[in-house]
Amino acid sequence: MRKIRIGSPLQASIMFRMHEGIPEVILALDVESKERARGMLKACGDRLRWVKVGLQTYLRDGPDFIQEISDSGKSIFLDLKLHDIPNTMAKAIESLASLPIGMLTLHASAGPDALHGCARIAREAMPDTTLLAVTVLTSMDQDALASIGIERPVDEQVNRLATLAAESDVGGIVCSPLELSRLRTILSSETKLVTPGIRPAGSAVGDQKRIMTPSQAKDAGADYLVIGRPILADDNPQSALELILEELGPSPS
Repeated sequence: MRKIRIGSPLQASIMFRMHEGIPEVILALDVESKERARGMLKACGDRLRWVKVGLQTYLRDGPDFIQEISDSGKSIFLDLKLHDIPNTMAKAIESLASLPIGMLTLHASAGPDALHGCARIAREAMPDTTLLAVTVLTSMDQDALASIGIERPVDEQVNRLATLAAESDVGGIVCSPLELSRLRTILSSETKLVTPGIRPAGSAVGDQKRIMTPSQAKDAGADYLVIGRPILADDNPQSALELILEELGPSPS
C-alpha cells in the first residue's frame, strides 16, 4: 500500500477524516484508454487519495499501470470481483501479492470454502490488503435476482452474503448505499463498508438501481464511496471532486 509520511498534511487530512467518520472517496477509473486514465488522475489533483481499477483497466493496462498509479501517490482498490473454485481464487490472490493493492474484491457467492481460503492466503501473502466481498451488484434489483433463480428479497440476500463473508474473515463488504445502515447493525464495526451507486444530487443515475447521495451514504455508515461518472463526465473533474468532499465534511485547516 501507499506509504504516507508521518506528520505530512496528507496524513493529517486522512486522520482527521477518519476521526470525524468521514468516508474516503474512491475514483472509479473506468475509462477508455490509459492516456485518458493518466489525464484524469492529473486533473483530479492531490485531494484524490484512492483509485479503483476495474477489470477493464486491469486487463488492458496490466500490473505495470497499477504500480504507476501507486507511484503517483494513490492507494489502489483493485476491483476484479474474483469468482471461481476455491483453489483458483487462492492462486489468483497469490499472483497479485507483489502489487501495491490496498483493497481487492471477490464474490461472496463463491462460498465459504473460497472465502476462508482467500482470507488465509491474503493474510499470509498480502497482509496490507483488505479483502472486500461483493454481495449483490448495484445494477441488480429484485427482478434481476429473480431472473437468475434467486427468489429471496434483495435485502435478505445481501444480509446472507455479508454475514457469510464476515464469518469467513473477509475484512470488508461492497454493498449498495441502501444496505449500509442495516449492515452496520449486523456486522462488526471493524468491517469496512464500501459502496458504489453514489450520485450527487442532480447527477444522472445511469445503470445503477440502488443509489444515494454522498452525504446520505456518510450518514448511513459508509467507510468508502466509489464514484465514477459524476467526476469522470464533468468538464472540471477536480471541481466535481471538491464539491463531493465539501458535501462530506471539512478537512483540517
